Amino acid sequence: MRTELRCLVEEAYEKFATYRVSRSLTVCHCSCCVTEADEHLLIKTPLREIPSTLLAEYTNSAHSWDDGPVAREMRYFLPRYFELLADNDPPDTCGMDICLRRLRYADWRAKWPERECAIIDRFFDELLLQGLERTDLVQWPVGWRLAFDIADILTLVVTAHGDLHRVLATWETAADPGASVHMAALLDRLHHEAGRTYFHSAYLDEYPEEADAIGAFLARPGVVPRIEAAFFELTDPRLQKLVSDAVYLT
Repeated sequence: MRTELRCLVEEAYEKFATYRVSRSLTVCHCSCCVTEADEHLLIKTPLREIPSTLLAEYTNSAHSWDDGPVAREMRYFLPRYFELLADNDPPDTCGMDICLRRLRYADWRAKWPERECAIIDRFFDELLLQGLERTDLVQWPVGWRLAFDIADILTLVVTAHGDLHRVLATWETAADPGASVHMAALLDRLHHEAGRTYFHSAYLDEYPEEADAIGAFLARPGVVPRIEAAFFELTDPRLQKLVSDAVYLT
């Protein structure tokens, strides 16, 4: 984990330390959701020791929202969410993209203390910066692709009602070649139709404005020249081909 992100996770544990869970959680106990045994484990297991698979049961079974007990539960678990996300071990059976979707209902920026909101904003910034440093590759039938999809973080931010424009501004000032490599990796999902340029993701179907904002970010005039310049900073021919192909297809 990136040092800056590790420090921020520790700060989150400190800032949210006043929140506790009671003898029960506000979760669904239907046959598809969390069992009473798992609920008991979530309550009794020390927060820092809750495994991703167990916290995923809470993620996928906590459907309702209120600004009282539920908000306190979510803030209790939030530092552990941050830590697991930072370790690329998202506590959600769907992966990272919508792992913090419950924050969508919290209206947290308006209702939570500023110090808590600031931690969330900074976490998204640092998570993005860590993701941009990842340029490891996996081989697909169509060729080499980045092992980590930075779009996962963008959709995480959007579905948690984070500040997407702030995160994109962080990306704009991030170091190359990593920042540009990840821009190149997303260009094939840039769609142009009916006078609209947007980033295509099934997770963003409910968020057309945010899909347009990501599309506008990737379609800026300076993006392709920046990617071309990053090509000469790369030493791995597989990454060079990835960015070269992306520019060729624009």
